[in-house]
Amino acid sequence: MAAKKSRRWLLDEDAALIAAMVDMRNVGRFNADTGFKGGYLLELERMLHESLPQANIKAKPHIESRIRTLKKEWGIIYDMINGTNTSGFGWDDHRKMLTAEDKVWDDFMAAHPRAAQFRVRTFPYFSELTAIYAKDHATGKDAQTAADILEEMAQETEGEAADQDAEMESNNVVQDDTGLDEMDVSTTPSMPSKRRREYGEFEPISADCIISAAKLIGDGIREAGKDLSKSIGSEMVIQEKVQELNIILGEIDGLTEEERDIALNKIPDHPAQMLVFGSLPPHRKLAWVKRFLSSH
Repeated sequence: MAAKKSRRWLLDEDAALIAAMVDMRNVGRFNADTGFKGGYLLELERMLHESLPQANIKAKPHIESRIRTLKKEWGIIYDMINGTNTSGFGWDDHRKMLTAEDKVWDDFMAAHPRAAQFRVRTFPYFSELTAIYAKDHATGKDAQTAADILEEMAQETEGEAADQDAEMESNNVVQDDTGLDEMDVSTTPSMPSKRRREYGEFEPISADCIISAAKLIGDGIREAGKDLSKSIGSEMVIQEKVQELNIILGEIDGLTEEERDIALNKIPDHPAQMLVFGSLPPHRKLAWVKRFLSSH
């Protein structure tokens, strides 16, 4: 059965993909001067099938498309930090977020409104993707600036919106074209006037609209509370994972005490790496830790 062209990637799938890419980079078989050699997508498909056998993730279009998206987002952040046309941005590796003074953000967002999302978004895999793709920027092979990528993403979004509008029109699903005779007006509180309103004339705000808006705000506050609870829960999960990591490292023959301490200190800073390490069979863990320590 052919794979669907689009899919919604889950957090554990993203983590597994990045972990596979880093592991592939560490092994070196598919390394090129920049990025990876041809054939690496099929190898990533094989690796993801081992770690996520039920996900049915294919090289094309799934992995290819997801890497393209992650690389674009990474490129925006990387250029905002290191680009010659930007200044004042830094990276908080603990929170996995861009940092800058309010004025720096305000000035940049005035010119690039689509960058607003990166003011509040985390990007967990910045360090891993930097290790893989930073040389592309340094050599000019993939030297798009943050402004270039943001403009490209805006054009893609506009194109998708236009396609959706055309599809709706072709399917005759425009709401204003629905005849009154085809509607059950007994259950419809009010109908929008079909008369085109003059410039400056506004639709009166009903009590129902105000109540709905208040409900949305209340829902938003409750969701924010849930997110805070999840954040606190995440800290507890991290502590548990570090304790588990300490036990696993202690069971690996061939590691010195110093190597165990360094690995215990560094691996938790790379969630994707931690995931792939935990999924490895015991006989592969020693070689993996040695490669990790040599590259970090």
